[in-house]
Amino acid sequence: MLSEDYAAAARLRDQLQSVRSDEVLGVEQANARFYAAFERGDNSEMARCWGDGEHVRCTHPSAQCIVGRDSVLESWSLVFRSGAKLRIRTEDVEVHVAGQFAFLTCVEVVDAAAARGRLAATNIFELQQGVWKMVHHHASQASE
Repeated sequence: MLSEDYAAAARLRDQLQSVRSDEVLGVEQANARFYAAFERGDNSEMARCWGDGEHVRCTHPSAQCIVGRDSVLESWSLVFRSGAKLRIRTEDVEVHVAGQFAFLTCVEVVDAAAARGRLAATNIFELQQGVWKMVHHHASQASE
């Protein structure tokens, strides 16, 4: 007959929840770094946000999917060259972690002086050398 150790099971459950909370927090922090770099138009910081690998992708609103880290970073450089003052805040943030990968969905509320709007965004992160790095960003028009 098996004996049940409810106290041990509860401790294990609590440890797993703690690990999960740490993972979610790490993804949220990586996401915050991305949007801070985006808002400041900081190419160096943007480069630190992105991971390595042939699977790196970015789809800006109304654009084709850009493939590869170098091409993705060049696309951000082009975005930043406009010099527009940009404010971005995120709403409805949801994080889902599965092993080495996580995805985050949110609504970007963008104020770029003459242009304001809401974009639906999906950001995919990969744990690379112990750090959550973005490997995919997709933003498109969201309904008001």
